[in-house]
Amino acid sequence: MSVHTEILRKLQATQALVDLYREHLDQESLTGVVSGFNETFVYLSLFGDDGLPNGISVVHRLNITRIRWGGNERVSIQELIDAKGSKAMAPVLDLESTRSVLESVQQAFGYVNVMTEGSRSSVTFIGELAEIDDQSLVLNEFGTMQTRQGGHLWLPMDEITRVDADASYERDIKFLADKRRAS
Repeated sequence: MSVHTEILRKLQATQALVDLYREHLDQESLTGVVSGFNETFVYLSLFGDDGLPNGISVVHRLNITRIRWGGNERVSIQELIDAKGSKAMAPVLDLESTRSVLESVQQAFGYVNVMTEGSRSSVTFIGELAEIDDQSLVLNEFGTMQTRQGGHLWLPMDEITRVDADASYERDIKFLADKRRAS
């Protein structure tokens, strides 16, 4: 067993708070606990610096450049998590393939947040899966807070670097989209 696999196994078992880095895609780390992993993906339940749950993220394992645990910053966040009684958001997700990740996130949260950070790290696509196969997907986009303009988007699977859900911004976007559809 590789050191990387053994470390992920230990971090998942202990639910140690980690900072996971993918520097060639994004300069920001993802802070959370390991909720699952396999040879292809790592599934994190995220927390904010305030100790509150901040959704989930599934990333490609090969994009991980480093993982940190312990240390004053993570210990401080863990103390806030404990003090606030925060619980990790960790629905069961199927990590078999990008398609299964997307489908299980859609089922758990009612939408997906798809990132193609290899092209532009700041671009995110939030919406509902309309069609999907092993090569690509069509997303019914919710639009942003500024535009509130939904649309349809086709994306190839091999461009997807990260799948998120349940962060505050994403929940707000979904709320606004649902409200717009209801009126």
